[in-house]
Amino acid sequence: MKSKSLYVYERFPDKIRAIKSLLAEDPEFLDLCEDYHDCIHALRHWTFSNGPESESRFHEYLTLVRELEMEIMQVLYAKP
Repeated sequence: MKSKSLYVYERFPDKIRAIKSLLAEDPEFLDLCEDYHDCIHALRHWTFSNGPESESRFHEYLTLVRELEMEIMQVLYAKP
């Protein structure tokens, strides 16, 4: 899981301590980090893809990434 949390560490560098704590004790937060990782990879894929569905898929994953960032932020900033 360490590699799947990399993007969360990069996106929220001021919350590294909280991220580590949540990863160790909250399986739902772990799932959020994995989903975020997968969406970032999909977004990168669709950013450089050509085809009839590329633009719509790019926007779909961009929306998902933003939604996941909001969820992660809510959890992180609720943690003391």
